[in-house]
Amino acid sequence: MSTDIMERIRYARDRALEAEQTERQRIADADNEELQRAASVRLATRQAVREALDDILDERSDPAKPS
Repeated sequence: MSTDIMERIRYARDRALEAEQTERQRIADADNEELQRAASVRLATRQAVREALDDILDERSDPAKPS
């Protein structure tokens, strides 16, 4: 793959990782189960996207570390 494409995929992966962190915070801040469930679904979706992009890049991103 060209370097430009790889950088765009890496950028998308990093944004997905940031979105995961946002959803984790929303889960922590949720004041009812409905909000917590909705954030959990979004988190699972973000994780799936990030993991797919990791697979494309043949890299591992660490959701515990900020990008």
